[in-house]
Amino acid sequence: DGGVTSGLGLPFFASVAASTASEPGVATVTTRLPLGTLFDSRDYIFCTATNVRGYEWTSKETGQLFDDLCDVAVPSASSPNPQSRGDYELSQIVLVPMEWDRTALGIGNRYDVHDGQQRLVTLCLLLAALRESFREKGESDGTVEELTAMLNPPKARKDPVLRIELRKRDNDILRRILLPDLNEKRKLNLPTTVKDRKNLSLTNRRVLDNFELLLSSVTELSKDARLILLDFMLERVYLLVCVPETAMIARNIVLAQGKGMDNEPIDDFKGLVCFRYTRSEDDMYTTFDAWDDLATPPEDTETSKSVGRDMIAAACLLRATATMRNKIIKNDQVYALERWLRHDLVKNNYEGKHFFKRHVKPASLALKRFRDGDYDNFKWASKASDGLREKLVMRLRFLRRLTGGVGCTKELEFVILELLIRAGGAEGHKSLSLWRLDEYLHSIELAALWMIVETPSTAQRYKRCFDMLDAIDTDLLIDDIPEEEKSALLDGLSKREFGSTAGGRKIASAILERLNEYILTENNLDMMPDECLVQIEHVLPPKAGGKYWKEHWANSEENNELSHRLGNLVLLSHKIGARETRKGFDEKRARYEEEVWPLTRSLAKLDTWEKDELLEQQQVNEGLIKKAWGL
Repeated sequence: DGGVTSGLGLPFFASVAASTASEPGVATVTTRLPLGTLFDSRDYIFCTATNVRGYEWTSKETGQLFDDLCDVAVPSASSPNPQSRGDYELSQIVLVPMEWDRTALGIGNRYDVHDGQQRLVTLCLLLAALRESFREKGESDGTVEELTAMLNPPKARKDPVLRIELRKRDNDILRRILLPDLNEKRKLNLPTTVKDRKNLSLTNRRVLDNFELLLSSVTELSKDARLILLDFMLERVYLLVCVPETAMIARNIVLAQGKGMDNEPIDDFKGLVCFRYTRSEDDMYTTFDAWDDLATPPEDTETSKSVGRDMIAAACLLRATATMRNKIIKNDQVYALERWLRHDLVKNNYEGKHFFKRHVKPASLALKRFRDGDYDNFKWASKASDGLREKLVMRLRFLRRLTGGVGCTKELEFVILELLIRAGGAEGHKSLSLWRLDEYLHSIELAALWMIVETPSTAQRYKRCFDMLDAIDTDLLIDDIPEEEKSALLDGLSKREFGSTAGGRKIASAILERLNEYILTENNLDMMPDECLVQIEHVLPPKAGGKYWKEHWANSEENNELSHRLGNLVLLSHKIGARETRKGFDEKRARYEEEVWPLTRSLAKLDTWEKDELLEQQQVNEGLIKKAWGL
């Protein structure tokens, strides 16, 4: 059950035959071929076992393809000479070469179908339906044998092979149809009762339904019409067969065609983990089903063990970034994820099924809890004292507000996720002490403030994050920032005009929530629930009009200079309209008196809101920033 190839010291997926890349410089080859060539001999054997999507065509798509072919091939009153219309193009299929055992199977090639699965399977079902129509009517004349050879190409002294195969669990009905598997009455051995059909997988039911539809349709045609249709398909129906150098190029080609747009990099990665890098077929499907359960949208299930596909994608990209210490660009996501997977499999000598349990699932669950603010479901939450738990939650809330809405801090999320995984003892890590977790989160908060104030480049942000991960890996404290940087951070936070932009107001909301919660915890009061943070308001409205503000803020330059500073911004626990925000301080003070946020409520004690009061509140905030973050 280990992952190393016997006697070679190599992982089972590292054999030359299993490699997904060919020699560098080999060009993508596209050839226009008739079906007669594709379905002749063993030169083109198709496999969809690594395709995450199953066979999805219903009777609608199947019937449309059959009708289209008949319209151009079979004579009718409206079209007495249909073949004059020329060749029928079935568009492009994209194939990637796979391992082929020439000793067992003879000369030939097997291809992984990246685009064209639905058409190829349905064409095979149509050929099988034609075969059975000739067999049942006793109209063989060698045509039954010809069609059988197309779907199950023979080779003397070699093992049998099917033209196309789905994944093992979904391949049963297709295999019976293509072989063909006949009962004692010389009929295909297929389920006939409602109970038997109900027990089939969805893909098997679709294959059976579509085959029966096609068999019924071709049986209605005369023998001559069926032969004309068959000859037309083999001689006049063409596919563009594209064989790129690598699976990544194949994916890019499919996306460039506007297909597979609902197939994200995480879906390709799922296929790699479940099928490419897991050996036993039973384990493949067990892992595949477990991944599907995890990827179920949370709103569609009552269990807390599902997170949705997007959350899995985000978690995997964050973990790959942290592990490989590389920024991942969008066009490189599948390769980057596979590098992370291969690195871990080689390091730990196991398979994709272990990788899913050890990395994908715990990381996805941890990220969802962090993003949802569901801190009680972390293992460490029940172990921490009340005071320490509040500190941890306070830091995580602040970081969640920033990484979820402020672009310049998003890189911090892969460091946060690393800590949350270690704190729970997941991925084989020894559980991180909660005091150490608190110290690391404090350092991440300071890094977030640095990113806000200094607006460093992307490369600088990543370097700081990777440096923090290096310290965590060696169980060292992250170096404290020098005094001059602390001073610069405090000065930057003091002078920043947070209220002038939507992004700045998001940052101000996170900072003010953190400062308010610091006051509450210092006074042994409960923190506010997430839903209490509804809106942020300028006490002095920018470009203020109205009687009150004209009397108390006659200097428009001072208004412009100070109105967007942190000292002029307050949190509100209920939504107000634009008209309310422009009212004078007397009316606002009455509202502030009812607020749950202590910093906002404290303004209700003031008689007026002029420059001195605003600057004093700015100093109050600066004092709290010094205490909360040690600046």
